[in-house]
Amino acid sequence: MTVLAQLSAPIIAAPMAGGPSTPALVDAIASEGGFGFLAAGYLSPEKLREQMEAVTCERYGVNLFYPQAPAADLAPVAAYAEELAPVFEAHEASVPDYASADPSDAFAAKLDVMCELRPAVVSCTFGLFTVDEVDRLHECGIEVWMTVTNPADAREAAERGADVLVVQGPEAGGHRSTLTVEEEPDARPLLELLGALDVDKPVVAAGGLTNAFAVAQALEYADAVACGTAFLLADEAGTSELHRAQVARGGRTATTRAFSGRIARGIETQFMCDHADAPAVYPHVNTLMKPIRSVTSDTNYVAAWAGTQVKHAFSGSVAEIVSALCEGDREMNTKTL
Repeated sequence: MTVLAQLSAPIIAAPMAGGPSTPALVDAIASEGGFGFLAAGYLSPEKLREQMEAVTCERYGVNLFYPQAPAADLAPVAAYAEELAPVFEAHEASVPDYASADPSDAFAAKLDVMCELRPAVVSCTFGLFTVDEVDRLHECGIEVWMTVTNPADAREAAERGADVLVVQGPEAGGHRSTLTVEEEPDARPLLELLGALDVDKPVVAAGGLTNAFAVAQALEYADAVACGTAFLLADEAGTSELHRAQVARGGRTATTRAFSGRIARGIETQFMCDHADAPAVYPHVNTLMKPIRSVTSDTNYVAAWAGTQVKHAFSGSVAEIVSALCEGDREMNTKTL
């Protein structure tokens, strides 16, 4: 029996790296019968430990970025940096040492922290745990979830011992969890992807699930849903003020490599449109862009990650948001009865 079977609300607060996911959000959704994740991406092992120790609920998860293959050629990043020279100058920012970016995101050290502190669940994004890594986590009593974007990767994750599959559709905000940096993600809508699965594992659906109707639809195929955009404006989220402002305004979303080198969906800006040919080199492009993102007050340069249904996101407590997301499920159950 997985953690999913123990939830009274089939709602998971998806891990959102860069600030939105907080211990307070994790605790709040646990109080509502759901399940929350801390996002280990970009955090140092020490900062991750701090966040884990700040969580007070009995069960929670941690999401790790899986190590990326070292970049074969940084020349495209150098060319991109040269192209962006006027932007750096306008922000009085220096081009960082992007060549030193760590493609492993300190994975080994963070995995050690997982095995020491033992959250209920550890999941991965941007790759799949090896069989040995799965065995190690299982030996520590930790449930293993893997994020996939197509049926073939779902089969591979199941073969490696995943307890739960998180199936992410193209509607999702933030980065798509492709197994390599360069590949283009599966474009089939979430419900079509869910329908195409041929593995016998519990499934969490993710992507564009910001209202009760979408949640109810996904639950016809999945055991639970993971919502990210729906919680970006939550009182307990650590979403930056610029990101909040963009999400609150809503608008068109689009996918881009301009901010990180990986395909990600966010509120469309002119910067994204102007740099549709940004190099597929991660995490080096992400490191290159960090100084601008950290100092800008211009939303044109803000990576305001959000899903296609961002218009349904609203400000409020986690309790209010979970209640709204579950309303469709309750209505459907009533009609069934």
